[in-house]
Amino acid sequence: MHPLWKALFAPWELRWEILLPLLLLASIYAVGWLRLRRHSRSRMLATRWRMVAYYAGLASLALALMSPIDWLGSQLLIMHMVQHKILVMVSAPLIWLGNPFPIAMWGIPRPLRNGVTLALAGDSLTRRALTVSSQPAICWLLFTFIYLGWHDPGLYNLALSVGWVHNLEHLTFFLGAMFFWWPVLNGAPRLHKSMPYWGRILYVLVLVPPNAIAGFAIANSSEVIYTYYNSVPRLFGMTALEDQMIGGAIMWVWSSEMMINVAMIMLGVMFYREKKRKKRPVAVARVHPARRAEQMEVIG
Repeated sequence: MHPLWKALFAPWELRWEILLPLLLLASIYAVGWLRLRRHSRSRMLATRWRMVAYYAGLASLALALMSPIDWLGSQLLIMHMVQHKILVMVSAPLIWLGNPFPIAMWGIPRPLRNGVTLALAGDSLTRRALTVSSQPAICWLLFTFIYLGWHDPGLYNLALSVGWVHNLEHLTFFLGAMFFWWPVLNGAPRLHKSMPYWGRILYVLVLVPPNAIAGFAIANSSEVIYTYYNSVPRLFGMTALEDQMIGGAIMWVWSSEMMINVAMIMLGVMFYREKKRKKRPVAVARVHPARRAEQMEVIG
């Protein structure tokens, strides 16, 4: 069997430093979701589609970090780019769609819940720090700095050569993505006024040019930028330069396309909400005459 296909069907690497936190997060969410479902007034916070989104996000994290994709990322720039796209474009937004904060608050023990509530109450240091760091401009700049910074040749080669640096790269990619998607998906805790949809669309689209420029530069380089890949066995008959060209194209085209698709979805949601808002006065106006007639009959 070809080494690539053998790797794709290889057993997963059960890394306990990843598996245990994922299992803990999954358990907390399950407990909180079930508790909220028992309270009729809070059931809208814990819908089935949100639960599916959340667990799909956790599953995608496991796929990116423990499946053969992780090993292949050390052999092929293509797979390393795919791994990063899963962390940034799939895992983080799916977890936010799961509405994790309020559900997790119901899933943790009461003393811990009270502690978190106290930490975020009033003018606490924690709340002030989160309020500053969760501003949309800060979220965008933080993520862009992390996202583009790790594509520096020196840092990229170091991450592939040193295990703990590689783990740090993945952790910062994911946490940076969580900050990036926070204002887009308006996740709790909500420390700022919600961005209008046109603002969210602009926020997402502004990332396209720097992402596309970086991907274009990688794909069209005449030399191997990430020299680490010159030192590993070549798979699937590709040279390191060919691998780099395709990997850069993934970053340039796929990532940009995903951002544009998100913007298009939000544009559709914006038009849908505006259409519903305009229909409400018409519906109310139609009901009022009937109510008046009923009132006149009672009086008469």
